[in-house]
Amino acid sequence: MGAGRGAGHRLDGPDSAGRWCFDGHPAERPHSMKTQLEDGIALRASHLECHRGSGESRFKLQIDAIDLRSGEVLVILGPNGAGKSTLLRALAGLEGKSANKSIQKGEGPVTLVFQRPAALSGSAARNVRAALLGKGIPEPARRERLARALARFDISHLENQNAKTLSGGELRRLALARAFVLEPSVLLLDEPFDDLDGEGQRRLSLDLQRAIRETDVAVAMVTHDLRRALLLADRIAVLIDGRLAQFGRRDAVLEKPHSPQIAQTVGMTNLATGTVRRVVDGVRWIEVAEGFEIPTTAPVSIGEPTWIGIRPENLKLDIGRGEGQPIGKAVIESLVSDGLATVVSLRTQGLTFTTHLLSGRGLSRRLRPGDRVSLAVQPEHVHALAVGDGPIG
Repeated sequence: MGAGRGAGHRLDGPDSAGRWCFDGHPAERPHSMKTQLEDGIALRASHLECHRGSGESRFKLQIDAIDLRSGEVLVILGPNGAGKSTLLRALAGLEGKSANKSIQKGEGPVTLVFQRPAALSGSAARNVRAALLGKGIPEPARRERLARALARFDISHLENQNAKTLSGGELRRLALARAFVLEPSVLLLDEPFDDLDGEGQRRLSLDLQRAIRETDVAVAMVTHDLRRALLLADRIAVLIDGRLAQFGRRDAVLEKPHSPQIAQTVGMTNLATGTVRRVVDGVRWIEVAEGFEIPTTAPVSIGEPTWIGIRPENLKLDIGRGEGQPIGKAVIESLVSDGLATVVSLRTQGLTFTTHLLSGRGLSRRLRPGDRVSLAVQPEHVHALAVGDGPIG
């Protein structure tokens, strides 16, 4: 991830030779820049094609269409090597080898913050002010923007500190301040929470959330921290092998992934394949192992080979509270806690399932590996599609 270095880079306008520049470095000019777009759309890209490498290592990113909307966060997910950072660079106009590229944007700069933020020599304040050089902004306005950007990311107390001495977390905040001082219409973030501890991620995500709300900037974000990403996401794009496998509203992608691979990518870790055996009162029962059936309200047909997915939070340990339809017994293999949630791994009939419990209370304190427990699930929380079904792209 993060093929480049630096932070707060921007695609902002042509230089004296008519070239579109990215912090002073020429970049291929996207077609139809600063086009008037319909309300809410800050950037629209179509026919993006990026090629890298050659022979067996050749990689191709091919996106038919994608858009960013003001005030919304688009989280880009996918396995390693799927092309997530390449997509960010293409949206910023940095992929010089891109072909058939059409990017339309409204007013305001497009700003990209790379995965590995770098600092210029001098103070933190100088680093942020540098983004405004040559913009024709009066000094009083520059001072006001600087103060606002530093305060927005809680680094006002560091303004006179040498930026080269800042910690990793402080550098990330500095990079975001340098991006927001430009008052961008589009912000592209590559792994903004990388290398931060849990508390650092929490605080930065809250500050970022507030900044997005206050400025109405359109954000596209690449991150491996699924939990943090899902707290921020309004929409999700899933990339697989350089193609947009699924793109839509957050809950739609989380609850109805188009394929098992997409399901795993968005955290739907309980997956199995089976056959629909019966329908009772509108509920289909899918046999995923001999004598082990899982109910769903999805419209799959009797006798049809089917794959099912259940999010961990929707698989319940049945303790007589009526939290779902009982589906069978399982043995606890392990319990792992991060202090907030306990991940419980279970095995039954050769299948492995996972559920989440709140740490430090109730069942999470009483259960031990080897315990035998009952499982339950609400049929409407079981996603099911016929094997081979599900649109791609």
